[in-house]
Formats: sequence, structure tokens, C-alpha cells
Amino acid sequence: QAQAQAQMHRMQQPAAGPGGLSPGAAAQMAAMHQQAMQQMPPPPVPAEPITPASLAAAPPEQQKQILGERLFPLIHALEPMLAGKITGMLLEMDNGELLNLLESPEALSAKIHEAMSVLQVHQQSADEGAAH
Repeated sequence: QAQAQAQMHRMQQPAAGPGGLSPGAAAQMAAMHQQAMQQMPPPPVPAEPITPASLAAAPPEQQKQILGERLFPLIHALEPMLAGKITGMLLEMDNGELLNLLESPEALSAKIHEAMSVLQVHQQSADEGAAH
């Protein structure tokens, strides 16, 4: 009877992690996904340059979309893993400042580094909060 109970107990124990994968396989899949994300080429930058006049001609709700579509490939070239998050952060800025970033690679690079610093500080405080 004890043997039967032990066998039943073994059958109830999950042999694999979530989704039926062993922890090693899950980690390997996560690493493969991350590697695939790094190898994805950024979307192409639209050919025609954007001007304050052409931006003003667009409806207000489309202006951020247009700016975001221009900024994302430029940000992706410098920070592929966080391009979406950084683009979203920069889109909080005034449209005039965003046009300046599109025209000045140096200014854009400085803003990207600033955004990375904010993200690192936020991540550290989140990690410390989780450790307590």
C-alpha cells in the first residue's frame, strides 16, 4: 500500500515547468526569442523628410504616429532591445522638439542616453523593491 501511495504521489508531481517545458528548455526558448529579436532589421525610414509644415498639415492625432514612425528606426539602430520603449518615452515630448531630434543625430543620441539612464534607475528601484 505504501508503494502504491508513493507511485500515486510521483504521478501527481509535475515533471516539467509551465507549458510542459523543462526549466532548461524554457530558458533556451527565451534566449532564442531574444536572439531573434536582435536580428530583426528595423523598419525602413520613410524617404521624404518631415517638415514642420507637413507635420502641421496632418491631423493632431496622427502627428505623434508620424513622428514615432520616423524616430523608431533611428532609435532601433542604437538600442534595438529597447527601441519601442524609448520611442514611447520620447513621444511624450513636444512635437517641435521631436522634429529637432529627427534633424540632429547628436541631439537624438543624447535623448536616447537620457532615456536609458531613466530606464536603468527605474529598473534598479524595481529590483530593490522586489528584493524587500
